Amino acid sequence: MTAAQQQGLDTTIAISSEDHEDNEPSSSRDLSCIQDSLPGIAHRVFRKTAQNNKLCLYLGNRDVVVSNNSSTKIHGIVLVEPDLLRDTKKKVFGQITLTFRYGREDEEVMGLKFCNEAIMCLAQIYPPHENAQREQNTPLQEMLIQRLGSNAHAFSMEITHLAPPSVQLVPAKEYNGAPIGTSYDIRVYIAERADEKLQRKNIVKMGIKVVQMASAPPPPTPTPRSEQPKGWRQRGPQATSEKPFLLSDGKVTLEANLDKAIYTHGDPIHVNISVKNTSKKAVRRIKVFIVQHVDVCMFSNGKFKNTVASDECTDVPIPGNGGSLEKEYLLHPIKARTKNWIALEDSLGSTVNKSEGTLSSTVVCVSPEDRNVFAIYVTYYVKVKLLIGAMGGQMSLKLPFTLMHTPSNTYPAGKLFLDK
Repeated sequence: MTAAQQQGLDTTIAISSEDHEDNEPSSSRDLSCIQDSLPGIAHRVFRKTAQNNKLCLYLGNRDVVVSNNSSTKIHGIVLVEPDLLRDTKKKVFGQITLTFRYGREDEEVMGLKFCNEAIMCLAQIYPPHENAQREQNTPLQEMLIQRLGSNAHAFSMEITHLAPPSVQLVPAKEYNGAPIGTSYDIRVYIAERADEKLQRKNIVKMGIKVVQMASAPPPPTPTPRSEQPKGWRQRGPQATSEKPFLLSDGKVTLEANLDKAIYTHGDPIHVNISVKNTSKKAVRRIKVFIVQHVDVCMFSNGKFKNTVASDECTDVPIPGNGGSLEKEYLLHPIKARTKNWIALEDSLGSTVNKSEGTLSSTVVCVSPEDRNVFAIYVTYYVKVKLLIGAMGGQMSLKLPFTLMHTPSNTYPAGKLFLDK
């Protein structure tokens, strides 16, 4: 065993489908690839070893995608030293645990804990339960069993499609404690009973991430327009707002739209605006910005907003009596310093700060009846705001959109990666 394995940490290994001794790099950061016996299929395998070095967990995927009616399964392999199962009463159990931390770890005093846990799935891996439904192993599981030997046992676990997606909250002040938000991990252990109190060295735990399948938010209903500006795009959400004035004639009309409703992380967001001013007042300022709205369901006051991108128009003022403006803005939503807590992607067990990680993907509630007390809902929208001079006040409109990830396919075909 390497020093990293003796400490029970994640390690990177390289296993060849050919028959020769295992090669394990000394650094846990090295990534090696080998030819797979399944040509044309790309695989990446994650491994975690328990502190006693006698229990090892292999996962082919750490992402669980949930949709309205289903969720993807977690397929894995458990490698167990034979001496751990000499007692016939001992069994190998696995469970998927949801951890919801709603407060800072450094503020927990006198036994107070700002953390709740819930078991989302519990299974007896070995020996298989007599009433358990036998499932066919995946090609990756078959390949690993063939390589690891008879002490390797395959398993599949599934959680409900109502499970809240993984979201990590980062406080406004500096914080280095346990991750705050909703997170998941899979735990494998050996015991006589599933509810038996366990020693930490006999458990292997690996973080996983639950991702909600993205769906486009309902676009706002626009006000019918008699004529549309030249080059106006209508593929994404669009909205119209008008502001008349009580003591003067004319009005200010603001129209805006996006080029699409669903964006992937890293995509620029195109915002097209059109302003028509038939009043006697001038439009002094135009600001376009993207807002991340976070809703922590456990608390009635757990709602906050952050600006993750912004831009201002320099072609102002727009004079009255027929003045107009048509312009396209290009915004890139990114993490930055904020005055409120910000929602980021789950870091799979490690703490991140606002200078690291990526913005959380959109998490929506399908219906008010399905709101989960452990859920953190994240939405995004573009807001266009106009400031009108001569005591004209201001006007604004919102354009909601979805921010999501694309399916990962970054590994060469015909390769097997074994990484932490």
